[in-house]
Amino acid sequence: MTRSLPGSFAVTLDAAIDESGLSLDRLQHHLAARGVRLSRSALSYWRRGRSQPERETSMVAVTHLEAVLGLAAGTLTSRLGPKAPRGRWLGEPACRIERRRLWPELRALSGELKPPPDGQVSFWSIHDRMLLDERGGERALQVRMVAEAAVDGVDRMMTYYQADGPLTADPAYHRVRFARLGRVGVDRGTGMVAGELRLDHPLALGEVAVVEYEIRFPPGPPIDHYHRRFTRPVPEYVCQVHFGPRVPGSVRSFEQRGLGGPEHPGTPLPVGATHVATLALRDVRPGIRGAGWRW
Repeated sequence: MTRSLPGSFAVTLDAAIDESGLSLDRLQHHLAARGVRLSRSALSYWRRGRSQPERETSMVAVTHLEAVLGLAAGTLTSRLGPKAPRGRWLGEPACRIERRRLWPELRALSGELKPPPDGQVSFWSIHDRMLLDERGGERALQVRMVAEAAVDGVDRMMTYYQADGPLTADPAYHRVRFARLGRVGVDRGTGMVAGELRLDHPLALGEVAVVEYEIRFPPGPPIDHYHRRFTRPVPEYVCQVHFGPRVPGSVRSFEQRGLGGPEHPGTPLPVGATHVATLALRDVRPGIRGAGWRW
């Protein structure tokens, strides 16, 4: 499947629905109260880019949808693309996983951080480096992200990480480059860490930014895997696990559709003389991808 274009009707509608917190059923109810009949499947197709409103009645529904979602008039209608043959949008459905499904523990920190709607940026590439200490515990995570603004005015990017268990102390952000560190939230009980990176200037639609940061962790028990959770597709992802003097017996990539879902083992990952295992992927679909190992 191909992704919706940055700033398209589907991306904007999807982000607005996420921010509103309304389910599709509730949206349908609010529209009905305004005398607008719109099926739940139509709303789902619109937000996923599978189709777009084209008929006159649908265009009227979009103007009411803007009001229900608290959007300025024309926010959605101005992003409608050209009509597609036989009423279908050229291209295939957008693919996504709601942020709250991959980061359920984020809810405890959302009130403090007020993260922007997911989907305001689309990633060109993400590069993770997980550094382990001499016992095999988390020492630091170094991240480099290349992102493109999907809407006008993007002024920050959010970072999320969750340890496998409770934290004994707060992790600390270091070496933030091409941005400045904003608010940081930590829930030691769940191991959830979230922080915002304030960009040098608000990005215009289609503008690209590169940010780098490092999170240093308090001493903890050995871990046996590292993964990243993707709510949207990413063209390129590289994960490197830097083992210390303790090298595992085997390392293998894995994939999960969602938290708690079955883990699908991938290919073995060799560990060379530098004690580094590398996972490099193209066209990553939403879900969970990472590396696991046996000590």
